[in-house]
This record gives sequence, C-alpha cells and structure tokens, in this order.
Amino acid sequence: MTTKRDRKDTSSDYAVGGHRRRAGWSVAVALVGLLALAAAPAHANPQAPGPAGATTANRTVVPGSAGLIAVRPDGKVFATVSKATVRQWNTATGRRGGPTLAAKTGPIYSIAFSSDGKLLAVAGHSQVSLWDPTIGQRNGPALTGHVGPVRSISFSSTGRLMATAGDDGTVKLWNPTTGELVRTIAAHSGPVRLVTFSADGERLATAGGGDDNTVRLWQVATGEPIAEPLIVNPGPVYAVSFSPGGRVLAASGGGNVVRLWNTATGAPAGKQLTGNAGPVYALTFGRGGRLLATSSGGDNTVRLWNMATRQPATEPLAGHTGPVRAMRFTPNGRVLATGADDGSVRLWNTTTGAATAAPLAGHTGAVWALRITPNGKRLITAGADNKVRLWRVGALPPA
Repeated sequence: MTTKRDRKDTSSDYAVGGHRRRAGWSVAVALVGLLALAAAPAHANPQAPGPAGATTANRTVVPGSAGLIAVRPDGKVFATVSKATVRQWNTATGRRGGPTLAAKTGPIYSIAFSSDGKLLAVAGHSQVSLWDPTIGQRNGPALTGHVGPVRSISFSSTGRLMATAGDDGTVKLWNPTTGELVRTIAAHSGPVRLVTFSADGERLATAGGGDDNTVRLWQVATGEPIAEPLIVNPGPVYAVSFSPGGRVLAASGGGNVVRLWNTATGAPAGKQLTGNAGPVYALTFGRGGRLLATSSGGDNTVRLWNMATRQPATEPLAGHTGPVRAMRFTPNGRVLATGADDGSVRLWNTTTGAATAAPLAGHTGAVWALRITPNGKRLITAGADNKVRLWRVGALPPA
C-alpha cells in the first residue's frame, strides 16, 4: 500500500450501458466527481462538472462526489468525500448506493470500510467517527485522542481492531465495536502518514513523514516494536506493502532501491530490488505474493519482479510518458492496471509484460489512485483533474 490513498482511471468516457469493447474489456465511465489529494483534506471544487445526475453521451456526472475513496469489501459500494460529506455509490450502476454521511466536523483526511463492510470509519481533525453505512447513522460517539489530522485508518482482517495514525506521531488501536481505546503507540518522531495491518492481523507497519521518513514494524498484541526503525532511502517514504502472506514487508522511497524485510525480525529479507530507474513511487504485490510490481520514476516504466528469484519476471512495462503513481493487480493476478502522471491507465499481461489494450485515456491530469473490485468487474479511478470515474470491465484478457 501507498502513503496516500489509491484509485485509478482509463480511456475516454462512456455512459453506463453504452460502452464499447476494447480487447476484451468493456469500459464505461459511470461517475465523474471531484477529487482531493489523499494527503490533504478534501475540498470542494467550485466548478461542478454538471447538474446533478446529468448524463451525456459519454458519462454520468455527479457533482460534489470527491476526495478519498473506499471500496466496501464485497465490492458492491464505494464511498467518496467532499465538503466533509461522504457519499456512497453503487459500483454496478454508478448511482447512489447508500445514505449520505454528513460529518460536519471539518476536513476529512481518511475513510475506510471495516472488513465485514458494516462500519465506515471517517477520520478528521483529532477524531474518528464510526458510521453504520446502511442507515447513515453514527455508531456511537466520535473516537478522540489524536492531536491534529488523522491521516490513515486500517482495519484488521477479523474486524476486531482498527488502527488510526495521525500527525501527532502516534498510532492508536481501537475496538471498533465498543469504541474502546486498546492502546496508544508512540510510533514516529514526525507525523505518521500510513498504518496498515498484515493479513493475519498480528503485525502493523507504519510510515513516518516530516524529518522521520522511516518505516516501523509493530507487534499488535503488545504494541512493542519488532525492530529498530527501518531506513528505506534518502527522503520521503512513498509506498509500503505487506506480502499477501504477511512474511515480507516491501517499501520504497526517494532512491531506486525497493527494501524488503522479514516481518518477524525486521531483518532484510534476502536480496533487495535494485534495478529500478529513479524513485519508486508505487508498489503492489500480486496474488499469492509471487510477483511484485514497482514503478520507476526515472524512466516512467513499471517492473514486475519474481519474488522467488528476485529477478525481473518480464521486460520493463514501457508506454507511460509520466511516472506511475498507482497500480493494482486484478484479483486473479493476470492483469496489472497502472495509472500515471500522463493521465492514462494501461493494462498489462503479467505473464508476458505486453499491453492488453490501447491506453485508456480520460483524465486530464495525473492518475493518483486506482481500485479494482473483488470480482474484477469494475475499476475506480481518481485523478488530479478532480474527477472520480467508475469503469465497467468485461471479460479479462487471457493470461
């Protein structure tokens, strides 16, 4: 996972139901909204793209849908943010998918669904609210204790714990059912930009910002550090991700090296990945952890690594004309979707490294974030052009 929240987009816009085929993928823009940067509060764009629910020949426009994006674990609903309001959308239709949640507490910095989808956590300044997204009501009083913006939220896979990270340098563990504070971890000397659980829920990884710029591993049961602070590269930490099995933690920053650590000990996990050109802005593991995708900011390519051999699995994936900021594998691992500063999304066969279709264009600015629903049928993308788009995906290209 990255230190900012992720979603991406593709080609020209098409209305839902009026899509066309492209190399096995049917693409339709169902939603266009306003996006705020993941690392900053969500602000409304005064230039709404169109009247509410307006449908043109190529898109359905919903003004005020924006900001951070969270996808419900079943993939049927996703949430966006603008004006301190969370709106829910149906991923099948692009229409409203649930009640609007009006936070009324100032800027929203992070949102996340619980692992069972029954709670939606909304983080603001010094507090986190838990909502029942089906009825649009708060699930108890706001959780307080952080000082300043709460930048990141993560639920454990069981849903029994929720971790929050803030600019005050702390990580807090909560019982999301009762709202009880389980413990506070003094995690970093500067703001904590990211917190994420391992798949088994036994470990936490955090990434610091400001003058800290380290990655740390923590035992969830005790709140104790697993090792000394982990140095990624000079400068900021750009991306952090556990392998699916949770045994390896990968992180990247301003240098061209992707660091890999054993999560049980904090020791380096074998050979580090050094073949990237320039800073690595994004990374993501494929299904089963067999492949790791990394972006190379120096030459705008993506590299696929065989994690068993630590060697490139294919030739570099070349085609973007700007750095790749967001990437996701499809659930079956056969396709990698990448979004870049050039405003395009590209789809790649992970076995051959070949493009599976023409570039998907539509954003007029950098693509900052991308999500693929669990059934692999929808892409949700967000860009610096203040737009969020939902794309309909047909049959996956063969591996």
